Amino acid sequence: MQLFKTITNDTLHCVKLANGLPIMILPRKGFQKKYAVFAVRYGSLDSQFEVAGKGVVKVPDGIAHFLEHKLFEDEAVPVFERFAKFGASVNAYTSYTMTAYLFSTIDFFPEALRELLHFVQNPYLTEENVAKERGIIEQELRMYEDHPGRRIYRNLLNALYHRHPIRLDVGGTVESIRDITVELLWECYNLFYQPANMALAVAGDVDPTEVADIVGLKMEEWKYQRQEVKPILPDEPDQVSQPCVEQRMVISRPRYYLGFKQTEYCTGKALLKQQLAMNMIWRSLAAKSSSVFAGLYDSGLINDSFEASFHGAPQYAFSVAGSETDDPQRLDRELREAITRLTKSRLSPEEADRMKRHILGNYLAAFNSLDYLANGMIAHLFNGTDFLQIPEALDSLTVDEVNLYLSEAFKPEQSAVSILLPEQ
Repeated sequence: MQLFKTITNDTLHCVKLANGLPIMILPRKGFQKKYAVFAVRYGSLDSQFEVAGKGVVKVPDGIAHFLEHKLFEDEAVPVFERFAKFGASVNAYTSYTMTAYLFSTIDFFPEALRELLHFVQNPYLTEENVAKERGIIEQELRMYEDHPGRRIYRNLLNALYHRHPIRLDVGGTVESIRDITVELLWECYNLFYQPANMALAVAGDVDPTEVADIVGLKMEEWKYQRQEVKPILPDEPDQVSQPCVEQRMVISRPRYYLGFKQTEYCTGKALLKQQLAMNMIWRSLAAKSSSVFAGLYDSGLINDSFEASFHGAPQYAFSVAGSETDDPQRLDRELREAITRLTKSRLSPEEADRMKRHILGNYLAAFNSLDYLANGMIAHLFNGTDFLQIPEALDSLTVDEVNLYLSEAFKPEQSAVSILLPEQ
């Protein structure tokens, strides 16, 4: 077992089992809650892939999310009831790049951990329960269509991207899920749910040796067939699909989102630096303490719903900023002008240092959140970055590097706008 010191002087225990499963355990003495997440490097972007000896395989969009739902099915006692017996809360989520199964508890942690490993390793799929789930997910997708926040975000990604599957909802479409069958679910499960393509992270007042022993024993029960899978993403043009999308919904006030598509995707340490730099850049524009936010807010163009963020991974990179507003066109003009001013003036060393201190403060505060720690460690592992290297990467990030990211991030020809307007 390898030991790594964190910035808070805690010790992260890491071990890789013989079957390839990496385990990360961060003991936090004095915490009542214990948290575990068991994740697979398989998300909504993985709808096309190449299998060694079989060639290219294309499956319906939304199948990773569908499979997440189905793993909670059981022939005897429902999974939620089994965790409730231990006083544990269990859940799951699917993102663009991974599917995670998690629980938190105060007592009976070893029992709940065994249960987590057991149900993920033992899917129960039948024609009947798959057909039933198809109807449930269809209702879920239709509900999302009526959600203004999801609608404006999805419209923006469809404006930014031509063919990249990030355009689609993680759950797929009403049409695509109708093509999901028991056979396809089993195929995707067997291809992706393999120990070497998964990871387990645990945080809380736990014994690292006991956790590793429990996982090692449960892994011995798992029957799987090693297969090499290479995800495939379609070629994506540099330019956006369309510069502006407007739609009307039953809302009380217009909403506006501005997005910037980046065509260079980073990996490893470069990705970590890109994430940190873009965080600093957007904070200088959108933090409530910034002059840009104050000017837009005081003029009544935005309210407290204003937000801005960068989303970067080895498979994609884009930025989003927006708010409720009574004048989307004016907000678009003034926000773009603010971005142009920053691009020309660049961040000063003093501003960069202030942003660094803020990010480091948030990073330190995150060590009080067990779920953030465990999920963060897995997300960084799957992205090829290192959660513990954030302070080092932040310290080594120069203002010139940040300004280089700034010069590349906001190209007008790679921007698009999504607007929701109240129904007339």
